[in-house]
Amino acid sequence: MKTQPLLDLAEAMAQAKDPFAPFSKFLGARGGRGFFYGFAALSTGLAQIRSGEGLHFRHSYSREWEDVVGPQALIDNDHSIEAMDNGERMVEWMPTDCATWLETLSPKQRRQFEIEADLGMIYGTSLLLDGHPAGFSGMGIWIETQRSPEMFRRGWNKFGAELTAASNLLDVAVREARPNLLVRLTPREIDCLSWLAHGLRPKEICWRLGISEKTFEKYITSAKAKLKSRTRDQALAKAVLLKLLPL
Repeated sequence: MKTQPLLDLAEAMAQAKDPFAPFSKFLGARGGRGFFYGFAALSTGLAQIRSGEGLHFRHSYSREWEDVVGPQALIDNDHSIEAMDNGERMVEWMPTDCATWLETLSPKQRRQFEIEADLGMIYGTSLLLDGHPAGFSGMGIWIETQRSPEMFRRGWNKFGAELTAASNLLDVAVREARPNLLVRLTPREIDCLSWLAHGLRPKEICWRLGISEKTFEKYITSAKAKLKSRTRDQALAKAVLLKLLPL
């Protein structure tokens, strides 16, 4: 594995306004057609991740994929998430013995596989990234140029180590350094959560920020939705774990 391109990529992602742009360029130069990256603040298990609660994501798949499948269906019906939850760190989308493998899928998983295959999304891999003290990070990489499992493996043997390392670098650049790129809390939402974390009551926060209690609740409700949280306490915990607050 060549280290200089990865060092250049890490520097480019650190300096870029959008770290996904240099990552996409790096991926494309190695045969990648698209990616799906996601992280969760809490290690809450497969059931919650598959229901979409807590997963923040971004992808570069086609608009057609978005219209036909959509990211929520990917979470619900993606067999690779189940495999990674069972300990796999790398899952090929198209195994060599496809017929036998298809029999192991649920009807919904099989239907999604067939739809994505019709869109040309046949060869690729899903990666469980290096991980964090809390949470989950994963990457799906679509390799359009391959035409057989054997061709995919030859290509992955050539570029797989670099693409895995690049995916982990992106994870650090986003989840560790700039998670709000995906969460998208506003400055006022961060203010409200920060003062809650310092132990202030809502009335005290409203006085400090010069807002009404109704406006405060609006900010908190919006922050809960963005943090994919059911309660104020859960939203606050996730914001702290993701280092979104200036504590």
